[in-house]
Amino acid sequence: MKNRLIITVSDINGTKSYNIHQFIKKSVKVIVPLFLVILSGAFWFISALKEDITEIKKEKEYKIRVLEEKESKLKAQNSMYSMQIKDKIKDIDELGSKLDDIEELIGIKGNDTSSLIQRATLARMDTTQKMFMLQIIPSGSPLAEVAVTASFGYRIHPVTHDKKFHRGIDLRAKMRTPVHATADGVVKYILNNDRGGFGRVVMILHNYGFETVYAHLNSIKVKVGDVIRKGQIVGLSGNSGRSTGPHLHYEVKYATKILDPWDFIKWNIKNYEAIFQAQRRVEWESLVAMINSHKNKLAQQ
Repeated sequence: MKNRLIITVSDINGTKSYNIHQFIKKSVKVIVPLFLVILSGAFWFISALKEDITEIKKEKEYKIRVLEEKESKLKAQNSMYSMQIKDKIKDIDELGSKLDDIEELIGIKGNDTSSLIQRATLARMDTTQKMFMLQIIPSGSPLAEVAVTASFGYRIHPVTHDKKFHRGIDLRAKMRTPVHATADGVVKYILNNDRGGFGRVVMILHNYGFETVYAHLNSIKVKVGDVIRKGQIVGLSGNSGRSTGPHLHYEVKYATKILDPWDFIKWNIKNYEAIFQAQRRVEWESLVAMINSHKNKLAQQ
């Protein structure tokens, strides 16, 4: 009976005996420890795998954090460089205006009539042609009532208190006063957030290189790419940006030149020729000849 294991089971019905071969007993003694070893190894492997996954996850999160920090720094640098470029462009524009003023003062430009429109050219213009120019080139006021609170040129900035070149003209306006386009054109740019010096702003590109800017708006009624007609409402006046009170900042540009908007606000059919003397930075002779040429070609078609 050495190689057999006898198991006896007793109950109310009596006693029963079962014989199990000793091999099974030995097998059980081997299998159970082996199972425990395999189970322990599995637990160890899973634990090690979890640690590896955790390390990989931490490394990935670290790399993402580093990339985000680099992206944030690059964005900050880009923003700083953009501001510096804008400031340099403004400085160049202001320097150009200074040089023009100095040249006129010392007489270098006194005999320069290349930008003046000639009498013969004016004589060839009829009322229809004049009205057409007033439609496509900025003229009149962007507001129904005109009251200037800050003129074009150098001034002490009301917020920073520094002496700066004022690139446009400030017009008094109550909150949410309708602001009208001063010529036909296409909306080139809008900023619909209350940030920066201008706050909410609309820029309109007009024919033949002219451009107008409407700033410190309360709300904007157009979007980039909209085709605008003279007199159309582009926004409502406000107090956004660096501003001490509700008003409209209005600019007129020609190519890279910044112009005094007041001359264009006053420009109408009654004083039609005044603009050609007041704004000599515009090549009026060539411009009028080009406009008349385009009109003649259209009339012949």
